[in-house]
Amino acid sequence: MTHKAVSLAVLIVAISGATVTNSVGHAEAMNASQGTLGQRAEEIKPMSDDRFWALIEPTTAFENNPERQIASLHSALANLPIDEIEGFEVVFREQMTRSYSWDLWGATYVVHGGASDDGFEYFRCWLISKGRRIFEKVLADPDRLADVLAAKVEGVLEFEEFAYVARKVWGEKVGRPGHQMPNVANTIYPGPSGTKFDDGAADLAKRYPKLWRRFGTKPLG
Repeated sequence: MTHKAVSLAVLIVAISGATVTNSVGHAEAMNASQGTLGQRAEEIKPMSDDRFWALIEPTTAFENNPERQIASLHSALANLPIDEIEGFEVVFREQMTRSYSWDLWGATYVVHGGASDDGFEYFRCWLISKGRRIFEKVLADPDRLADVLAAKVEGVLEFEEFAYVARKVWGEKVGRPGHQMPNVANTIYPGPSGTKFDDGAADLAKRYPKLWRRFGTKPLG
């Protein structure tokens, strides 16, 4: 083998080695990054319930103007450090889980004349946006939803956008997509708690007498 050929072979080996080293280094970096993300998720602590509801309460003044309510909550969260924003999101998802019950789902079903999985999720966002007093009142007895609604209810009781405010603020602060917030990724709600409602008119009227008197004329399905 000539000197030139030997030099070329050495160069090829060197390049191949560098490529393997770079690939391994990239994989290690990715693993380290993912490990850090998982570790961060475990370290996140929820803020107190009192603090959580205190942040939502002032925004309820704009409950008839969803855009202003979103802006109000966004402004309040933007003044918090990143760990508190994450802590807010933890409690938000805890409240979403608490309210994931068949009893509340049935009440939503009566009011809307039906309620899909997504529709019920957005209803729970709406209920949280109303503040602690109404949330706890309706959670304790979903039929009391009839007591807190205005005499004339227009449209559906859903507020999907309320679920994304903390993620958006977090993303703006860390420079990453909001869905990458550690405590958001891979969140799975358990099945609804309690006893499943019967969607027959007679059973709904018995289970939710107040709501049925107001909304039972809506077609079900």
